[in-house]
Amino acid sequence: FRYKQWYQRRVRGHILLSKKLSPSSTELAQAIATFAVKLATEPIDPKHITSYVASRLVPLSKKPNGIRPIGIGEILRRLVGKVITRALKPDIIECTAPIQLCAGLESGVEAAVHAARDLFESENCECILLVDASNAFNSLNRVSALNNINYT
Repeated sequence: FRYKQWYQRRVRGHILLSKKLSPSSTELAQAIATFAVKLATEPIDPKHITSYVASRLVPLSKKPNGIRPIGIGEILRRLVGKVITRALKPDIIECTAPIQLCAGLESGVEAAVHAARDLFESENCECILLVDASNAFNSLNRVSALNNINYT
């Protein structure tokens, strides 16, 4: 319960930043903040948020002859997602930093590239092996992955 109150203050603080809000704008911001808090802290039946999670699909060409559908969420979904992510950023960094190289770091990818270059240029390094698993996400055995998550 304390976490929910703390989270409500953080989310509302991120949404209600503008000093130029009219009363109706304030009510809208409060409604969005309340929705964001509920979405992040309570179980919600998916059939009640189908409009919220809907997105436009844009087909992009994929080499050699395929199509990659890109989903673009509506503005409310993107706004709520950004607010929730900003409110939880310290927790996300703490949970993902050990396994995500660039979690919470500005220019993290650039730092990784420089670190790899420095490693390659050192006298002790003979080569660097880059493994690019083709279609790795779709090839994943999800039963094994879920089993590993449950037991690690």
